[in-house]
Amino acid sequence: MYLVYLDESGNTGNNLLDGEQPVFVLAALIVPEQVWQGLERDLEQAVTSYVPALAGEHEIHAMDLRAGRGIFKGIPVATRLAIRDTWLWIAQQHGLRVVYRAIEKRRYQAWLHREFGTGIIINPHVAAFPLVAGVVDDYLNSLPERPLGMFISDENKEIVSDVEKSIRFLRGSVGNLRLNRIVEKGFFIDSRKSRPLQLCDVAALWARKKEERLIGRPSKTVDDVGIELLDPLIARGNEKMVDVLAWLAEQQKGSTAQKNSGQG
Repeated sequence: MYLVYLDESGNTGNNLLDGEQPVFVLAALIVPEQVWQGLERDLEQAVTSYVPALAGEHEIHAMDLRAGRGIFKGIPVATRLAIRDTWLWIAQQHGLRVVYRAIEKRRYQAWLHREFGTGIIINPHVAAFPLVAGVVDDYLNSLPERPLGMFISDENKEIVSDVEKSIRFLRGSVGNLRLNRIVEKGFFIDSRKSRPLQLCDVAALWARKKEERLIGRPSKTVDDVGIELLDPLIARGNEKMVDVLAWLAEQQKGSTAQKNSGQG
């Protein structure tokens, strides 16, 4: 069994015109169950060694870590970056992999408008999930033992029902989007109590910083090493973009038809 932690960065919900966060990223951190306890221990020890006061249930938010706010207010930049770098190095040492999908929000909104008109907005998380899930499924299928994977997400009420609905649909699909190595039920936990989920948050943020550079956003040197350390963790795969866009269109048209039927 592999534990697959999910977290996002750049989430502005249905606001796709946020100039400060033009890219949404959904990331999956793939953790073999046999290294899970050691990973938890090593991540906790890293936090304790740099900032003893943050041991225990103090949550490591990647944005706070980067900006020096929240629980990281007043903590030197060098210390904050050392936590980030050590965590990403620990991920490498434990053989973890990261799968992520970036969605440029303005382009995504333009597609939604072309496909459905200006009144329809679909949260980018809904579009990113099947792309990420498909690559994770292919990765698990590529391993010699073909293990199962279990998705674990933060208790984000905005997307809980969407994730569960997507997993059920994709497991039952007979097409290219079918998931056959993912267990049917997704699990939702308090991110304050999970260092691996917080590590996934770190991976998602620096994946977003990497993608923002690719669309010409001004870059900061504070992100250089984070992006460099993330790169060896990234598992690439064949994203089934055409199939996902067709699925989104089918789901939306079905939803619209159901609404119209209920109003008749």
